[in-house]
Amino acid sequence: MPVDKVLCEIRAAELNTAFRLMPIALAVNIVNGALTLFVLQRLGASTLPLAWFCILTIVTVARWILWWRHRRVKPDAKGVYYWSLLAVGGSLLAGLCWGIGGAVLFPAIPQLGQIFLTLVIGGMCAGGVVVTASHLPALLAFLLSASLPMAVRFFCEGTVTYNTIGTMILVFAAALSLAGRRLNSFFSETLRLRFELDEANLRLRAEIAEHRATEAALRQAQKLEAIGRLTGGIAHDFNNLLTIVSGNLMLAIGRTSDDSTTLPLLRGASQAAERGAALVQRLLAFARRQRLEPQSVDLQGLVAGIEDLLRRTLGKEIRLAIAAGADLAPALVDANQLELAILNLVINARDAMPGGGVLCIGLQNQRADPELHPELPPGDYVVASILDTGTGMDETTLARAFEPFFTTKEMGSGSGLGLPMVQGFAVQSGGTVQIRSKPGEGTTVELWLPQAKEPHSGTVGSAPSQSVASQDAPPAVR
Repeated sequence: MPVDKVLCEIRAAELNTAFRLMPIALAVNIVNGALTLFVLQRLGASTLPLAWFCILTIVTVARWILWWRHRRVKPDAKGVYYWSLLAVGGSLLAGLCWGIGGAVLFPAIPQLGQIFLTLVIGGMCAGGVVVTASHLPALLAFLLSASLPMAVRFFCEGTVTYNTIGTMILVFAAALSLAGRRLNSFFSETLRLRFELDEANLRLRAEIAEHRATEAALRQAQKLEAIGRLTGGIAHDFNNLLTIVSGNLMLAIGRTSDDSTTLPLLRGASQAAERGAALVQRLLAFARRQRLEPQSVDLQGLVAGIEDLLRRTLGKEIRLAIAAGADLAPALVDANQLELAILNLVINARDAMPGGGVLCIGLQNQRADPELHPELPPGDYVVASILDTGTGMDETTLARAFEPFFTTKEMGSGSGLGLPMVQGFAVQSGGTVQIRSKPGEGTTVELWLPQAKEPHSGTVGSAPSQSVASQDAPPAVR
């Protein structure tokens, strides 16, 4: 915390403490004033003490209103100076009531009353140090205004006895001032240590939370890396087996006559082998081991090329909107795999809007923020965002969205490889995927891709066929 901010917080705490203790000071003022009035009247004083007590009561009521107002307003650190002036003004008026009031009453009361009044004012000064020690300006305002007029009054008498008493009052006031300053310094130091301890505690909590988040992210990354290595190795071997199976099935189909009863069986087996090969490609994409051919791609042209396919995939009840930012830079990416990734995300969004809705595809240039995107190297990126107005995901589902084989769909309706495949493709391309979602508020998926330094080549990958979109595109994980 900056030094000036710490000082401001300390001043605010001092002032608040003084206001919290103000009811005690107000009660002591009224009680001691009433007792003083009672004693002086019993000693045969005139009506002057009654007038003094009325003034003291008015000042006390005004200070009570000030305390009540402070309690209602509860000012922050910015109002310290204003409320500090009011507190000092109230203490000054209360001190003057005792100091000047005592000096005025002194000649009008008998000697025993003078001694009693002097002792009362001394006790009020000592008590004021204890009650207002947290706020040094208010303490000094009350102490000096209550003691100095009495000292001046004694010095005005001119006798040795009264001069000695006046000197003792000055020494007494100086000693109380030093004691009050000492108490205030101790109080301020305690507050400063408390603020530093709170600040250190907050930093420690933040570091612990960051450490836990880092550990969780590391465990997740290690788990996904282990699954990716296992999946990639199995997928490669399985792909080799499928290649042999598919080749032999094609040879068998070519050697079988059209009227043979075995031909439909062979074709069914061949289609199953093709679906298995598509699943292998998704596994390789998740494991980040698929073959990519990155090139400079115009994303606006790529999305426009598959717009008809996207509209047919979404159906009539979902409205598609496409918006591209000005001066959109080309992306360095494999165009065919990007088309499949966008199609997968669109199908996810479609499944999340069974009653219809709106799907927006946004394309814009972005620069990676190290705080918001620590997984990305600093630089310029092209972001393709897919926003839907569907059911959304809760925090638990969102936290597991990229886990392989995790799906909230019914058994047999989804493989749970849709988002992991898109993430694997994005990371392998040098980017990342980010998801924001809330239940009932829809989902936004951002696909961050590195910008290409060269202008786009003008060629866009062929759009996936409708059959591929319906068979191989993974369903939503929501």
